Amino acid sequence: MDGARRQSMDSAETDGSGADSAVSHPPGRPAAQKTWGKFWLLTSAASVSEMGNTFLHLAMPWTILASTGSALMAALSLGVQYLPFVASPLLGTLIDGYERRMVFMVSELVQGVLIALTPLLLMADQVELVLVVLLVAGCGTVTSNLTSDFSLLPMLAPENRLTEAYSRFGAVTELARTAGPAVAGLVLAVVGGYGALWIDAATFLVTAVIAAFLPRGEKPVVERGFLRMQVEGFRSFRKIRGVPRLTLVLSVYNLGAGAVPTIILVVAAGTWGWSSGLAGAVLAAGAAGSALGSWLGGRLWHNASAERRIRLWFLVCAVSSVGLLAPWEEVVVLGFCCLMAGEGGMNVTTNEYRFRAIPDEVSGRVNAVMRAFILGGAALSSLLLGWSVTLPEQVLRFAPALITSVLAVLIWAGVRSFRAPVGTESEKAA
Repeated sequence: MDGARRQSMDSAETDGSGADSAVSHPPGRPAAQKTWGKFWLLTSAASVSEMGNTFLHLAMPWTILASTGSALMAALSLGVQYLPFVASPLLGTLIDGYERRMVFMVSELVQGVLIALTPLLLMADQVELVLVVLLVAGCGTVTSNLTSDFSLLPMLAPENRLTEAYSRFGAVTELARTAGPAVAGLVLAVVGGYGALWIDAATFLVTAVIAAFLPRGEKPVVERGFLRMQVEGFRSFRKIRGVPRLTLVLSVYNLGAGAVPTIILVVAAGTWGWSSGLAGAVLAAGAAGSALGSWLGGRLWHNASAERRIRLWFLVCAVSSVGLLAPWEEVVVLGFCCLMAGEGGMNVTTNEYRFRAIPDEVSGRVNAVMRAFILGGAALSSLLLGWSVTLPEQVLRFAPALITSVLAVLIWAGVRSFRAPVGTESEKAA
């Protein structure tokens, strides 16, 4: 945040990350925040929100299909929820311009209100308006995710236990994501599509209420226009050491592996002839693997530098991708679960790395720029794997995932150890 800001300068304490732990951290850690109480409050709120998101991804297409009979509209209802990730840099400027807890609360409230409107619009046969509403709600999803992951969580966790905090946060939210589809299926069967959407809307309102009990942060003093803040965000992204390289590596990885869960579902249902329930169980197992990887991310190799831990998790993903090429279904599923576990550990280590490298006053904008590139790679992955899955040989269907995983390891291995910047004028962009 701009204006008066306490900047920690205890650069000798790195928490084993290999990056300087003091690069304009969130200000004013009250004594009460030395406990895990407020951290777990945020984790609970984020988990409810994550369950609501996964719930919505199943309930909304199902309800639209039942209401309209249009498979195209059902598919579009899912696509428009992901489209706002492309506009992440714009939303990052919004995050940096306001107090972070308030941004999180408002984004959750907006999602809840908008989702509550969708059954009414469907009853009125206004499907096109539903897509617009979902597009705006998707902006709330992007905003709340960026705010919780890179602003609120680091502020609430004890500074010398940041790796552990990201590990626990990732494990719990991934478990919530695992439960989302199962809960959605049960609720859809019991109360129907409209009732399910209203229940989903309530989960976002619950998250906003929980967030109201989080400590308030500093209100930024915004003295620059929106366009200038955008320019500063991209300039900071380019100049902060390590950030462009990490973005490149994650984008390359996602290019081949980002759509693996979707393609696993396609292969299981189409090629293997599995039932939808069994195919869904495989996806749930993958999400559970991701939760396990997040838990392990704060425990394995914790004395190694951040650069080395990131490389090791990328290597886990590359080795796991070999299993996807096997001609045996059981081995493919095992490889998929191991790949998701590798991604869980990777998320913990890269999120911590990003927090330590990016000054807090530009964290919203820089992380938003990173996310736009990284999720852009995931979107392209659906096209690449969508093509490769049509190839006749099993060994070729998931070859892009193995190739990009290996490339990610090789690119990151070229990163020389460095200390994160302590906030030069060009990097703070303030």
